[in-house]
Formats: sequence, structure tokens, C-alpha cells
Amino acid sequence: MANAFGIIAALFLAAAAYFGFQNKHALADQRALRDREQNDLDDNNEVFAQRVEEVNALVEATTVANNEQADFAEKLKAQLATNTGLQSDIDDKKSVVESKQQEVDAGNEELARIGNPEDLKRDLEQLRLDLATLEGELLLRDTEIKTRENLIRTLGVENSALEDVLKRYATQRSLANLNARVSKVVGELGFVILSGGDNAGIIRGSILEVQRGGETIGKLEVTATETTSAAASMIPDSFTDGSRVRVGDKVVASN
Repeated sequence: MANAFGIIAALFLAAAAYFGFQNKHALADQRALRDREQNDLDDNNEVFAQRVEEVNALVEATTVANNEQADFAEKLKAQLATNTGLQSDIDDKKSVVESKQQEVDAGNEELARIGNPEDLKRDLEQLRLDLATLEGELLLRDTEIKTRENLIRTLGVENSALEDVLKRYATQRSLANLNARVSKVVGELGFVILSGGDNAGIIRGSILEVQRGGETIGKLEVTATETTSAAASMIPDSFTDGSRVRVGDKVVASN
């Protein structure tokens, strides 16, 4: 009986040892598995954290992209409006170009009708030369006309002066605005020499008045004239109160 209990106990201890050995290996496996799972978990957590960072970065990038898209949409809208205006301007310019083209076509037709532009240019240059020649001739004629008019006026003045001189010679009257003076007195012979002659308008045979202090003191009769001097006889009855002619007395035409 005792041997049976001993055998059973031995078997129990052997089983316990076996199971203990098995449990030790199982625990080691469990620990190794846990370590692997922990490492996997750590790896997963690190990957998750990276994914979170990537998602956050993607969200931020998406926000920036959305803002840029909104800004681009506004710019696109403005550009479309600008393009619409440009298109309107282009249409207007096309209309202007078409109108100008029509004018050019009409001008070309007119040029074709008129003739070669080079021929027209030569004709125009010749016309300009002809016009310049005519203008020169007209200027020359105007100059000749003015010269003749001046000559006529000069001759008219000279004729008038000559007529006046002839009239004064005919009437024996010296120039009305005569301005001469007594330059020499020959009292014993009764005549004087005057400072003016034909150049001063003194006429032979005319009567002159001798003035002193603005008053007439006597009269003279011109007996001879030269270009710059004249001789005149004193009229005795014209001098009163013992007045005598002096050198420097003023001589004027008598009324």
C-alpha cells in the first residue's frame, strides 16, 4: 500500500515537474509573444502618430488649398470679367479695323482711278515749281507796281513843288515860310546880302519884310538870287523912325 502511494506520489511529482516545465516554456512563449505584441503595438502607435501627423498636415494643406482655390476663383472671376471687357474691346477694334480696311480699299480704288502715285508726285512737284515761279513773277510785278507808284507820288510831289515854284516866280512871291537873315549890309549903296537864296525859296522881284523883335521895321526888294544867297535893295519909304537894317535881322516873305 505504501509502495502504491509512493508510486502515485512519484508519478504526481513527475507530472508536476513535467507540467511545471511545460508551463515554464509556455510562460516564456507568452512573454515573448507579449513582447512581440508590445513591439507591434509600439510600432502601430508610432505609425498611427505618423498617420495623425500626415492627416493633420493633409488637413492643413487642404485648408490652404481651399483658400487658394477660393482666391483663385475670385481671380478667375475677375479675369473672366476682364476678358469679357477685352473681348468687347477686341470686337470694337475689329470693327474699326474693318472700317479702316474699307477706307484703305476705297483709297486704293481712288489711287487706281487717279493714277500712279509717283506720276502724281512728279506732277505735284512741277505744280509747286510753277506756283513758286508765278509767285516770284507776282512779287516782281508787285515790286514794279510799288516802284511805279512811289515814282508817281515822287513826280507828283515834284510837280506840285515845281508848280508852286513857277507860280511864285510868276507872281514874284518868295516862299511863305521863308526863314532867312541879313548877312551883310551895304548902307551907302542901299542894299543887303541875305543868308538864303534859291534854296531858301527867295524869288527875284519879290518883296521881303525885315523883322526885329517880332516887329516889321522895313521892306526889301530882291534884285538877284543865287543858290545860297540873294541881294535885295532897301525900300527907303518902308523904314520909319530912323530904323536901319542890321546884320542878323530876320527876313520873311511879305504878305
